[in-house]
Amino acid sequence: MKRPGPRQGGEAPPQDDSTPLQPSPPAEPVLKKMKLEENDDAMERTENEDERALSKAERKKAKKAKKANDKALIESLPTFAFDGNELKTRTRPIAIGDLRDLILATVLGTPPPKPSWLVVRNPQNIKHFVVLNIQGITPDCLDLPIASNLPPAYPLALPTTSQSLTSLHKLFSHACPSRAHGENGQVHAALTTFLTSPVSPADRIKRQREQPKIHDPHGYILTPAEMVANNYVLPSYIEAPEQPETDAIMGQSIWNHQAPVRDSTWVETPNANLFDMEGKPPKMKIWAIDCEMVETTAGRELGRISIVDYNTSIVILDTLVKPSSFITSYLTNFSGLSEEVLKTATLTLPDLQKRLLAPGMLDFWTILVGHSLENDLAALKLAHPKVVDTSVIFQHPRGPPSKPSLRWLAQKWLGKTIQEGNDGHDPRQDATTCIELLKLKLQYGPSFGRYEQSSESIFEIISRQNKKSAYIGDGATFYASKATSRVDCENDDAVMEAVITNISKHDFIFARFQQLQQALGWRVRPDAKPPTTEDALVKLDSQIRRLHQSLPAYTALCIFTGQADPRRASELGKRKAAWDTRTRANGGTAPSEIPREEWWTTQDGRDLEDESEQARKGLVFFCITLPKITKM
Repeated sequence: MKRPGPRQGGEAPPQDDSTPLQPSPPAEPVLKKMKLEENDDAMERTENEDERALSKAERKKAKKAKKANDKALIESLPTFAFDGNELKTRTRPIAIGDLRDLILATVLGTPPPKPSWLVVRNPQNIKHFVVLNIQGITPDCLDLPIASNLPPAYPLALPTTSQSLTSLHKLFSHACPSRAHGENGQVHAALTTFLTSPVSPADRIKRQREQPKIHDPHGYILTPAEMVANNYVLPSYIEAPEQPETDAIMGQSIWNHQAPVRDSTWVETPNANLFDMEGKPPKMKIWAIDCEMVETTAGRELGRISIVDYNTSIVILDTLVKPSSFITSYLTNFSGLSEEVLKTATLTLPDLQKRLLAPGMLDFWTILVGHSLENDLAALKLAHPKVVDTSVIFQHPRGPPSKPSLRWLAQKWLGKTIQEGNDGHDPRQDATTCIELLKLKLQYGPSFGRYEQSSESIFEIISRQNKKSAYIGDGATFYASKATSRVDCENDDAVMEAVITNISKHDFIFARFQQLQQALGWRVRPDAKPPTTEDALVKLDSQIRRLHQSLPAYTALCIFTGQADPRRASELGKRKAAWDTRTRANGGTAPSEIPREEWWTTQDGRDLEDESEQARKGLVFFCITLPKITKM
């Protein structure tokens, strides 16, 4: 069987092979002596014949040398070819992680991962690698027939003609099916999977040995980017970094739920200068906070707050808070609150906010410690700049986006049991547990409590090998802090121009084209009117064609879609999340006030699995631009 392979970059038509004309000999004057004329003519004919013979031999030799050079050039050309035998044996399409690892190996010049599903010939001669992430390219818009009898990972031959995206049919011979990561009805963002790579065990051990221990709690304060990624509300005086990529299925960030919306009922810790009025550094305070909530007609509201001092273990505050709305569930199994307990509460949330921000209490320099502290601060409607979150500095065994529970961390690292029984959590105990966990971090260092699934940016990996990389498109600030160059773009035209401008200066470029998925309704931008699908396809076709024509020779080009239409799976995922939230809040049984049409059924679960599996599907394309070879 002939191995399917991506098309190579097109060659220009060879030039005509023409022989230059010899100049005509000049006219000779008439001489009186015929014998002398005959001798001169004979000598001239001999010289001309020798010149023509020499010129022919040289041309033949030059032609032979060029042929040999062209053969050597052709043999040295880098090429891609799908390994049909390997792809036949695979029971699933190519994983996004496998795609990332193969491209990284090619860029870095390291051996390709085994087993290799794509054969890269002469990879050392690839001078640049461009990867385009274009969601929305589907088999339908390529007129690509899906043969049910082919193995799941086997490359699909592109038709020679198509109604749209003709540039892809000219550049690529095959599309390889891919599959985004996901589990339990969720689809993890393909972009995140591609741009982050697991750290090898050897590197992990080496880094742990080299990593200095951080004995100052300031070393574990979340950065603004980490706060945004974990859905904290930032104070107004801190510049918000770019939002992280949202999960295509659940409509959530890649770590957790959406951050709350800040309104007029929120307060923030005031900003401050480095020194106080007397020129002395401010006294550092570290407080551990834990809040308990109840369910009301307005959503979750604060019912109790406990604050414990890090240095003295003294309880600074432990008080009940009166919710402003009608209570629908006391969540007693978790909060420990009940109607009997809360009927004595008189302190309102605005009163508590004033108390916390009073002189001598919470200030800019105070470090707040807690577990998933964004939820506590959301209940307090408080934006604070310095937080240490034990659900972030400690890691779940599965790694992000999963987070460990405080109960599990206490059992695993402190050897104690908390949050037992049906009487609810003790917020003072939970706050004290967070303090103990932070002290362990200070004792053993940043790597303590973290697992093998830790990962790093591919841009950081590339930079360590002294190679230059660039991220072009939306999300540059968040995804590419370690890239050599970062270019944020307003639209796909700007992305195309930035790739063309930067390719000669970088070894690796990653770019995102998003207008097609906006036209399809997969991604919504409130600040921009999406184009029609037809216009988006025409525009994308033109952009890909121009971009490819502008690439220098020996540039590898990969286009991957990442995943398919997420909307139906997203809708089902949100329904399931709403159902889980309400049933957990009512002792694990379906509350009677939930309308029957909003119930989550076994069939809904099967539908979510099916739709999620469809949404994980994607396509991958490869080609290489080659130099032009001309005839003499």
